[in-house]
Amino acid sequence: MNLPKNDYKQDTETLEQLLAVVADNRDRRCAEVGESTGLHAREILKQAHARVRARLRRHISMLREKYRVSISAAQARKETLIRQQQQKADKACLDAAWPALREAMLALWKDPETRLKWIDAAIDSASSTLLEADWRVEYPGDFSDQDSRLLERMFSDRLKKVPVLAASDDIAAGIRIISRGTVLDATLEGLLQQKQTIESFLISRIKQDGFSHA
Repeated sequence: MNLPKNDYKQDTETLEQLLAVVADNRDRRCAEVGESTGLHAREILKQAHARVRARLRRHISMLREKYRVSISAAQARKETLIRQQQQKADKACLDAAWPALREAMLALWKDPETRLKWIDAAIDSASSTLLEADWRVEYPGDFSDQDSRLLERMFSDRLKKVPVLAASDDIAAGIRIISRGTVLDATLEGLLQQKQTIESFLISRIKQDGFSHA
């Protein structure tokens, strides 16, 4: 059946309009889908970048901590090595100093002036630590009669009485004061028994001398 020309034209225009609407709707949907897909893709990319940055920060943090631990361990090893070397040097100095110290103290005892100071210091120490009754004072066996009388006079002047005096062959220098079983040993050997105190003093003096001459 043949449609009138005008009706055919109208139907064609209507169809074209419908097709245009469909096409427009399709384009709009495609744009919306594309936009949504783009947003989703950007969000995925953003999250991926965030994860990468987080992993990178953790990795950098781990590397920094590893480096810090490594540096601390190296510093500790260095300090231990320096301390060991210093201890060896100190021991070498002390090994050399002990014989020289003994000789120096013997020389002090043989000098009349310093011998009097030595004895006076021993009397001072004994006066503050020992009971004044019944003192027994032992001195070197090679003391002369003059030395013995001088020692007796020093105690008499300080204590207003004379203690029991006795020579002892085991004393090379200094004196030993005994009161009721308590002993103040101001002999050379007795003083050298205070090894830790003497070594601390010697090391301190050696370091001071070293710094003063640096």
